[in-house]
Amino acid sequence: MISLEAARDLVSAHVSPLGCEAVDLKEACGRVLGEAVAVTEWFPDGDRGTMDGYAVGDDDGSGGFRVVGEIQTGDVPKGRLGQGEAIRIFTGGLVPEGGRRVIPQEWVERDGDRMKIVNPSESNFIRAKGCEAAPGDVVLSKGARLGAAEIAILAQVGCVQPRVSALPVIQHVATGNELVAPKMQPAAGQIRDSNSSLLAALVKSMGLSLAGSRRVRDEPSAIAELADSPCDVLLISGGASVGKYDFGAAVLKDLGFTIHFDQVNLRPGKPLTFGTRGKQVAFVIPGNPVSHFVTFHAVIRHALEIICGRQSHWDFVEMETVDGEILKPHPRETLWPAVVFPCDGKLKVRPHAWSSSGDSFSLANVNSLIRVDSQMSSTNTANTLLLNCI
Repeated sequence: MISLEAARDLVSAHVSPLGCEAVDLKEACGRVLGEAVAVTEWFPDGDRGTMDGYAVGDDDGSGGFRVVGEIQTGDVPKGRLGQGEAIRIFTGGLVPEGGRRVIPQEWVERDGDRMKIVNPSESNFIRAKGCEAAPGDVVLSKGARLGAAEIAILAQVGCVQPRVSALPVIQHVATGNELVAPKMQPAAGQIRDSNSSLLAALVKSMGLSLAGSRRVRDEPSAIAELADSPCDVLLISGGASVGKYDFGAAVLKDLGFTIHFDQVNLRPGKPLTFGTRGKQVAFVIPGNPVSHFVTFHAVIRHALEIICGRQSHWDFVEMETVDGEILKPHPRETLWPAVVFPCDGKLKVRPHAWSSSGDSFSLANVNSLIRVDSQMSSTNTANTLLLNCI
């Protein structure tokens, strides 16, 4: 049995990114840039006004300016502003040559074609050409995670097919003679399959999806038939322990996978199994739903982040505990379901009660896991992992 840190280290050592592909912008959100993006233009492409008002040239000493025209956004100015001249301009409009500053319209008085400034300011209200980026400047670095803002930047610079991390094909097999579909009424000895829905949702929270998910009986041949489907990641629910009908690891070995570990010093989730076959990655996950939830966030998510070229988030924060269940040390390290919430201007954490790793009701509203080791003494603070961090 290995430690949780050792398990994550083995995943890091045996899992690698899939590589990159060019995709349309609409498919790029959540992906990771495979190469830096540099601009070939000036941003902005010329001096642009930042207010509705008047662009003015040099003062001619008359105490005012003569308005010589109007520039709408999108117009290209013709000619140069002479001394004592002004031109009506709107936010984002190009400032003509000779324009020194833009005076907001509420700071002037106008009479016909004459305008005078009634509220002088040191600000020039101009975005200078190239003040944001010049040709050759890198605006997004290799490895950047593409969110809404980054997608907008790519659109702005005309990078409509960025090279980004490829997405893994993930197959899921739920094992168990007792499992029935959630829509069915279980007969005696049966239970509804919640793990398939749980894993699909956990994977979706990462911006990924299951390519397929099937339920099979506890029979090695049935598991092997589905487990050998083409994929980058194989997730097998159940069959991870040492019982007579726990065939997960044996099936992987028969299919040519190398097993790197099959037990982790973790509660819940001890019999988690990890194997690889070339670049293919497989996990056999302990069958109870709380074990699924914890091992996904502790280990499986780490593997998926590496495959997708993302930075793996595994940062615990010391937080004050408020009410909730008393944290009980255990010989195995525990990742305890909890909820983090704002209170008195701070984030605090409330441990949930959970009776066993089969108690899926204990996961309601959970957004964090508290790390409890065997040496932990009574304290009002807890080492807390926030889930689904970006």
